[in-house]
Amino acid sequence: MFAILDKLAKDLKLYIVAMDCFRGETKDKHLNDFVDWIRRHPFEDDQSIKGENVMVHPVRKDIDLCFEFLSVQFGVDSSNVGAIGFCWGVWAMTKACAMGINFKCGVGFHPSLVIEDMAFEMDHRNIARLAAERMPLLLCVAGNDHDNLKPPDGEVARMISSSKHSNDGAEGVGTKQQPKCVDFPDQKHGWVSRGDTSIEKVREDADKALKMSTEFLLDWL
Repeated sequence: MFAILDKLAKDLKLYIVAMDCFRGETKDKHLNDFVDWIRRHPFEDDQSIKGENVMVHPVRKDIDLCFEFLSVQFGVDSSNVGAIGFCWGVWAMTKACAMGINFKCGVGFHPSLVIEDMAFEMDHRNIARLAAERMPLLLCVAGNDHDNLKPPDGEVARMISSSKHSNDGAEGVGTKQQPKCVDFPDQKHGWVSRGDTSIEKVREDADKALKMSTEFLLDWL
């Protein structure tokens, strides 16, 4: 993933900050307590695990620190910050936007929005709807991802593709890539960041997804 972000930073000529909300932990270390582990990283403090004495790292605090770092260190205008998510990161990105964090646009690979339902007993369609209303989104969806993310009939896919966003008076109004979900039916969840690129089709689709995402970010940032 970090190699991908390095390449995007170079291609886009933008600052990219990689958040480590899990403090170095990985899914492989939590196969037997996956949902409990995810619940230790709620969006807000008030979603903390009830009655359990565990360390909780709210995602909002980490995002706020990233905005502060970009502003203080590099003078980045907070109104011109985009978001990139992989798997869990797409949930974090859409949840943040739904909760009022103003990303300019967002790109997501093999989204896991159902974390909202699975770990926090809420409806992921609600955060998808709010995020789609507030920012242009491009989601690259694997064949075994949730069906409601897949065009043309998926509910979330339709929310995103029907959303309308302003070009803020920029030249070439109407020329920006439109928000959408793109289906990669031959790929499995995670193929962009950890797929076997020795397989030609995996490599081709990963390159295609990254190219589309680069162009989308360049259009909207």
